[in-house]
Amino acid sequence: MSRAFVLALLALTAAGCDVADLLAATAEPEPPSTPWTAMLDAVNEVRAEGRMCGGDWYPPASALTWSGRLETAATRHSRDMAERGVLTHEGSDGSRVGDRATRAGYDWRRVGENIARAQISVDQVMEAWMSSASHCRSVMNAGYTQMGAAETDRFWTQVFAKPRS
Repeated sequence: MSRAFVLALLALTAAGCDVADLLAATAEPEPPSTPWTAMLDAVNEVRAEGRMCGGDWYPPASALTWSGRLETAATRHSRDMAERGVLTHEGSDGSRVGDRATRAGYDWRRVGENIARAQISVDQVMEAWMSSASHCRSVMNAGYTQMGAAETDRFWTQVFAKPRS
């Protein structure tokens, strides 16, 4: 490790940051595992077909790729919502989706989020999201190129983004 990197970690530790989280965010985890492969497949199937979202037609969009960093952001938010028992886009620390993606090490140009509560499967939560015009628009947004997702105690989060570079 470079001296500058070590000094930065020491400064962050002194400031109360979780170094383990920061180190984990520097590497992309493996491709999605079940059920997240099913989530990515479901999203990409809908994007490939095009979709009516509310009264607006969204033409087919390119397939998304999985981002472990976005999965990390989604996991943290799902856990936070589950711990508080509340469905909200705002984290307990006041964070928004962009803050959480950045903390997970994702350098984003565009970012968005879908959340849901109570569904017991990927199929059920996708059906709920695709029945909602605003959630459907997030899934179909051609400006996004990657996604991550998570579920904790039936609190679901999808994070969509396009990297800065």
